[in-house]
Amino acid sequence: MLMKKLWIKWLLIFLVTLLLVGADILLLQLISSQQLKMTNVYVATHDILPRTCIKEEDIGVIKIPLNYVDDKAFVTKEDILGKYTDIQGKIPKGSLFYKTMLFKQEDLADYPTTKLHDGQMAYSLNVNVNELAGNTISEDQRIDLYVTLNLANNTCIVDKLIANARVLSIRDNKGFNITHPKSTKVPSVIIFAVDEKSVKYLAKAEKMGTIKLLASSESYSNQEATLNQESQLLTYLDELPE
Repeated sequence: MLMKKLWIKWLLIFLVTLLLVGADILLLQLISSQQLKMTNVYVATHDILPRTCIKEEDIGVIKIPLNYVDDKAFVTKEDILGKYTDIQGKIPKGSLFYKTMLFKQEDLADYPTTKLHDGQMAYSLNVNVNELAGNTISEDQRIDLYVTLNLANNTCIVDKLIANARVLSIRDNKGFNITHPKSTKVPSVIIFAVDEKSVKYLAKAEKMGTIKLLASSESYSNQEATLNQESQLLTYLDELPE
């Protein structure tokens, strides 16, 4: 009988001790959680290569103490989605998205090339306000490129060389896109997308003649740049040295 009472006594002590230990653990977790203030942060779900546009599937979420959040990292998904990674390095799996790693598309130095389709090249043409007089040209608009060649015997040829060239970027003399807050808003260079085979003709035309940009009748269509195969300019441009 005595042994039974002792056994019950030790069992009660054990249970009370167990409850107290459990309560202490829960209390410590609660205090720790309150002190640490756990928060969600966004990390890369896989290695992300340079010049990649960040999409939903590239972003994962983990919880870390608020005090451990680096103020140099983006903390909201909206600040990450749609931005491009730096050209000089990749973002490793599990890494935070640091502000120095991601850029808006329009702020990229090579921004126009991110908008090229397969088989296209970006071609830059210096322009001035007088040349654009009467022409309202904006990004993603289609333009036609007319070339004037002054030949021997006072012969002049004017014809369309490229149709529906898509405008990739319009920049000022400081290199800023004209939509950039620091831009002078005065166009100095227009960059447009053309077929790779058209580049040699454009380069020759720019060297030996003048190029005029005109808003196309297909200004906001889905058409891409095509070389005017029926242009009489091609015969003369083909004869010019590279």
